[in-house]
Amino acid sequence: MISRPVIYQALADVFELSPVAICISTAEHVSRYIMANPAYLTMIGRSWEEIDGKPMFLDTVRPLEDPQRLRRIEALDSVGLFELEEVDLRHSSGRIVPTLISTQRRTIDGQKFDIEIIIDNTERKAFERRLLEAAFTDAVTGLPNRAAFDHRLRGLLEQRAEGHGIGLAYIDLNGFKAINDRFGHMVGDRVLRTFADRLRHQSRPEDFLVRIGGDEFARISTFEPQDAPTMADMQLFADTLCAVIEDDGNRLTVGAAIGVALTRKPVDVDSLLRCADTLMYAAKATGRDIAVKLDWIGDA
Repeated sequence: MISRPVIYQALADVFELSPVAICISTAEHVSRYIMANPAYLTMIGRSWEEIDGKPMFLDTVRPLEDPQRLRRIEALDSVGLFELEEVDLRHSSGRIVPTLISTQRRTIDGQKFDIEIIIDNTERKAFERRLLEAAFTDAVTGLPNRAAFDHRLRGLLEQRAEGHGIGLAYIDLNGFKAINDRFGHMVGDRVLRTFADRLRHQSRPEDFLVRIGGDEFARISTFEPQDAPTMADMQLFADTLCAVIEDDGNRLTVGAAIGVALTRKPVDVDSLLRCADTLMYAAKATGRDIAVKLDWIGDA
């Protein structure tokens, strides 16, 4: 029979050798370190001498009064534990470490303390980000897709500073179907990628560029009141986008019908989309290979 002292020594060894981070802290609103194993010290990039008896919040990201933190403290006070809560820790280098923390409050010989088990959640979070990026990215051009477009446009309209402008350009390619039908989808995809690259080069880093689907693209831009795009600006933009494409000895030509809706006033998403869409169809109705229609919503 193995004696209790031997068992306790084995458990102490588990604490020290565990690849999972474990920390013991005081049970109070501003917890202080009592003990941490090597895995925990590695996770936050500190030595025990640096943190011995120090407040734990120094290695966390969110403020003390963060609602999620207060909710976890309430859980410890009321039921004595919480499990697998997402908490960001700060490595000594400044790097943020996403973690899953389970904590149990214990009282032994009248002494109350918290035992935390911390799982590094970095890889899972990175995987989730990759999935999210894939869900919001067009596979052919690498531009954001329609789902990303809807999300960004709503956000910009909600957060727009008073008096600042938002412009939405709807772009529908002319002649793309003929290229796709004659040369095949591989050439068609290269044309779409070339057009997307030109769209990037003719836009500012802060502009949001999207492939809506098929041969339709969009650009969302913001501007200071004095820097609103003009019809001449957009016509030059369209002409540059639609320059001849050289592809494997073929000279391919696509045109574009572009509808540009501008506003400095509070508008809803549907109104802005409807205006840009109507202008784009008006440009297409001109019959020209490259045509632009521009108008303001609510002001001029």
